[in-house]
Amino acid sequence: MSTELTPEVSQRLTSDHYGWLTTVAKSGQPVPRLVWFYFDGTDIVVYTMPGAAKVRHITAQPRVSLNLDSDGNGAGIIAIGGTASVDATDSDPRGDEAYWAKYSADAEKFGLTEAMAAYNTRLRISIDKVWTTPTEA
Repeated sequence: MSTELTPEVSQRLTSDHYGWLTTVAKSGQPVPRLVWFYFDGTDIVVYTMPGAAKVRHITAQPRVSLNLDSDGNGAGIIAIGGTASVDATDSDPRGDEAYWAKYSADAEKFGLTEAMAAYNTRLRISIDKVWTTPTEA
C-alpha cells in the first residue's frame, strides 16, 4: 500500500459490509458490482465465483475502485483506487477466519452459508489512492 489511510478510512474499510467494486470490461465500460469485502490492514480482499466477469476484467485490466456508501446526505463517501489481482483459486471463504468472522451472520441471514463455497476465487486489491468527502461535524 503506497497510500497512508486515515483512521476514518481504516475504520470504514473494517466495519462497512458492502462496497461497490468497479472493474473495466473489454469494451472500456466501467462495471460496478456490489461485493462483500474485508480489509486486512493493508489490502482489500474480495471472494467471487471463478467464472464471474470481474475475474476476466481484472485479468485484462487490473485497475479497479471500491466505493463505500455515504451517510445518506453526500458526506462520508470513500472511494479506493488500486490494482487488483487473483490472489488464490479454490479457496473457500468460509475457511478465511477474518472474512468469515465478518460475513458468517450475513451469509446465514440470507441463506447463503453453503452457497459461499462457490465463491472460491480470492481477489486482492492493493490500495494506491483514496478519495473522500468530508463527514458531518
